[in-house]
Amino acid sequence: MLVTGATGTLGRDLVAVLKERGHDVRGLSRSKPGYAHADLTTGEGLAEALRGVDVVVHAATDGRRDVAAAEKLIEALETAEHKPQLVFVSIVGVDRIPLGYYRDKVTIEGMVAAYGGTSLRASQFHDLVLTLAKAMTKLPLVGFYPAFDLRPVEVHDVAVRLAEIVEGDLPARPADFSGPERRGARDLWRAYLGKAGKRRLLVPVRLPGKMFRALRAGAGTGPGGGTGTWEQYLSRTL
Repeated sequence: MLVTGATGTLGRDLVAVLKERGHDVRGLSRSKPGYAHADLTTGEGLAEALRGVDVVVHAATDGRRDVAAAEKLIEALETAEHKPQLVFVSIVGVDRIPLGYYRDKVTIEGMVAAYGGTSLRASQFHDLVLTLAKAMTKLPLVGFYPAFDLRPVEVHDVAVRLAEIVEGDLPARPADFSGPERRGARDLWRAYLGKAGKRRLLVPVRLPGKMFRALRAGAGTGPGGGTGTWEQYLSRTL
């Protein structure tokens, strides 16, 4: 089994989970010692990295060249001796929230489906939400969008769900996967501020546009499935 993006937030946890469950797994990196070496942007080294692999979980992303990297990966998979199964890690709401990065994810989902693979859409990781919370609460006065609801998810929960998927018969599209609680931006920021021991004035700011209409409709939330809460993550991290 091969995991791309193995040095990233999800990839590190996923490799560990798969090994704990008894799988023979290798992580992919361009140069880090102890990993299979290949470059997704050029395709160099992919044929060797895929030798003997039966499943690939594609969790790599750099936000700029993701479509080209997926093309190189799928080209290598198509020419592999034994056509490996492919699971792509995508994001809840990519087909409803009009962001360029999300449009790329939709494009890759189509490529993966054409290859015969599957895509798991997961909601925003707690790690990313914490980064947003820190950035948005630097000033004494903090604006928040009232309808910016999320179901932030624990990375480990996503890793376990991916392991379950690759251990079974790959579904055409597994159900979206997200955290256990739907939370608004104000609620998330207040929990962070309380745990960090900071005081800020939170002021609602309403913004127009297609993206915010999609957020108001809950496009970024998902149906649940994970168990780790925002407060549990903050207690462990801060």
